This record gives sequence, structure tokens and C-alpha cells, in this order.
Amino acid sequence: MKKLGLIVLVAGIVLMAGCAGDDPAGPSGTLPAVTGLAIGTSSAGRNVDLSWNAVDDVDGYKIYFRASSTGAWTDSVDVTSGTSGQHANATSAGYYTVKAYEGNNYSENNSNIVNTLPTDVSTTYTIYDNYSAVGQPSGFIFGTTAGQTGSASSGSFEQDIYAFDEDAPILGDLTVRLYTGDKAPFGTGKTTYMAEPDNTGYCDLYPTGTWHSAYSLNAGDVRVFLYLENGHYVKMYNIVVTEDTETANGTKVSFSYEIQTGGLTLFTSN
Repeated sequence: MKKLGLIVLVAGIVLMAGCAGDDPAGPSGTLPAVTGLAIGTSSAGRNVDLSWNAVDDVDGYKIYFRASSTGAWTDSVDVTSGTSGQHANATSAGYYTVKAYEGNNYSENNSNIVNTLPTDVSTTYTIYDNYSAVGQPSGFIFGTTAGQTGSASSGSFEQDIYAFDEDAPILGDLTVRLYTGDKAPFGTGKTTYMAEPDNTGYCDLYPTGTWHSAYSLNAGDVRVFLYLENGHYVKMYNIVVTEDTETANGTKVSFSYEIQTGGLTLFTSN
């Protein structure tokens, strides 16, 4: 896939808590349930830091993880000292619970459940390239609860990205580029970097890995990761590239997105 404006850089939450689940994690027993499970503000990238309240006279704690609310719990981390632990290199967002143990005796119930799920803005948005009909929105702003389309050529619309085709117009050509919001010719917006969608559940922590100031979309692309100027991470998904039938050579891009407003780079399998 052709990439424009390649930038190679090296090394660089809205999190909801739930009640103890009915679905038991791992073995059970007679010990009290762990309380106060929380995700730490130091969590970043794919590393999730957790802490909880102590249970007296136990050997340790087990951290359990599942990627969905109905999935099976997996034993992620064994903590034999202290009341904190890290799920390192997680491969997706998901849910956590903790149990205390003493020998083969475990907490009778799960702790409260916390999660690292991004906000899923499942609305379908559409932006148009520069060969589309006049007045069609080309720029986009990734809000924390909703997105906003607008004209990238308007100095008052500070887009995160916009759609642009710098090739000569060719009927039926579905190649279109996503530009960072501050890239010419309509570069009055904000700086955004885009990353190769090698997987569904996570991206690199910026600036680790390879990020682009422009990204060439083809009809087969279904997702792209982004790092926004405000430090949020985004996954565009359900991307569909089609012709703008109102013009001879225009192209439009439809998509939904997930957004992480903290330092985590974890997403769902959308």
C-alpha cells in the first residue's frame, strides 16, 4: 500500500468500573472478595496497571482478564507481594477482576470488575475528497462522544483529518488519502498521525513504531489507527471507500470510530 508523508519516530481513560460478576473467575473457595479494584492513571500503551485493597493473611492475588463481557476469564497475572499488578502487553481492551488466594483456597466471589474499553462512537460518518461535489464535508473532528464533519478548506474548522486525492481525476478510481489536519493544501487543522492496521485490538504507543502524516486508503481497508494532537488514540473501523455518485470522479469515505481518552492504546475487535 502506498503511503504519503511517512514519518518514522522512535519510543514514546475513560474507564468504567462494574460490580462483582456472577461469572466466577478461576477457582473458588471461602476467602473474602477483594474490594477496591481500580485501573491506575499510570496505565499507558498496552500496559494496564491495577491496584486493590488488601485481604488479610493471604498468599497472594490472581488478576483475571477477558476481552468481552461474555468471554471466559483467563489467569493473567499472579501477584505474590503487595496489592498492585500490571497486565503487560495486552492485545485488546477488556475487563479485569481479582481474587485472593491462600494455598488452594480462593476468594468465594470475584472482586468488582473494571474495564479498559474505549468509547465506541458507532455512528457512521462520511467525508468526501476534493473531486466531490462542492459543499460536501471533507474534514473530520474526532470528539470524545461524537464526531463532527466540516469543510477542510474553511479556516474556522480545525479538522483532525481530511480526505484528499492528489492524483489526476480518473473515473472509478477509489484510492483516496487521509491527510493530517494541518497538511497543505487545507492545513488549518490539527496534527494527527496514522498507523498501519496490523491488528484489531491495539496500536503502538506514539511515537513508537511507524506513523504517517498521510495515509492512502484503498477499497479493501477496513480500519486505521490514529494519534491525535490532544493525546487521544482512535481506531477508525468499518471503513468503506466508494464513489461519490453526484460527481464524475469524487470519492467518499464512510466509517465509525473508537476513542481512548487516556494513555492506553487498546481497542476492541471491531
